[in-house]
Amino acid sequence: MKIQFLNDRLAPDVESQPCVELHHWRILVRGNGDMHLAAQLDSGSLRVTSRLQCMEVSRGMVRTESGRSYRLCAPPEEDELLRPLIELNALRNLLMISGDVSQAIWNAIDAGAWPAGSAVLLPPLQ
Repeated sequence: MKIQFLNDRLAPDVESQPCVELHHWRILVRGNGDMHLAAQLDSGSLRVTSRLQCMEVSRGMVRTESGRSYRLCAPPEEDELLRPLIELNALRNLLMISGDVSQAIWNAIDAGAWPAGSAVLLPPLQ
């Protein structure tokens, strides 16, 4: 199967879209350790964010380097068709993916805090 991504464009300015709610997402790790959110927006568009900087676990909010916040409203995407599409789009943007921390992030959100003894993957929102 051949998949071709068309109509690439930048996300709107952060001022016009400061916060986005997501229902279809994954958090992927690059080889250098940077984490990025890869998602399908409610509009159907696919997005790969700038580097994740911090997280408010109790609210399921992450903030990117650009300053935009994303609220993770549902567990990480597991659909057998949508997940590979999200990951393939991320791969063509990030060039290399070394890991996926989506479930660890969701476990912390679900618990309302980082589980005892687990690594804190993102610092708290300031």
